Amino acid sequence: MRRLVRLGPLVFRDPLLLCGALYLLLWFDASGFLRIGLCAAVLHEMGHILVYLLLFRRFPVIEVTMTGFCMRTWGQTLTRGQTFLLAAAGPGMNGLLAAIWAMRMEQCATIRGSAFLAANLLTGAFNLLPVPPLDGAQMLRCLLQSSPK
Repeated sequence: MRRLVRLGPLVFRDPLLLCGALYLLLWFDASGFLRIGLCAAVLHEMGHILVYLLLFRRFPVIEVTMTGFCMRTWGQTLTRGQTFLLAAAGPGMNGLLAAIWAMRMEQCATIRGSAFLAANLLTGAFNLLPVPPLDGAQMLRCLLQSSPK
């Protein structure tokens, strides 16, 4: 039985299982690297949300599941350009943060800073893979679609 909990534009699927798993993972994360990875993932999604807000002037419906965040665009008519921009925004945010952090690391390198840089690079690169439902597959689909005649 799947449970849904709605909090405004946020939809949580199986929130008890999600919170329990997250609690256990964070409990055993003595190094703090999971927290840094989760931060990179949330910032990735913030890139998508920011572009959505700029394009449509409203907050999207975000579904939070055990596998991550997903922006619901079902039933919406998006152009290829809008779809491409929305898909590219997440990896773009990770790339921008990695570049800023790389410049910051030139002045003061730390283990946590290196982990944040790596987490953003890995999150952005992973999401560029052309495997559905990742951003790379959506971007590739937009590029390969033939233009209307």
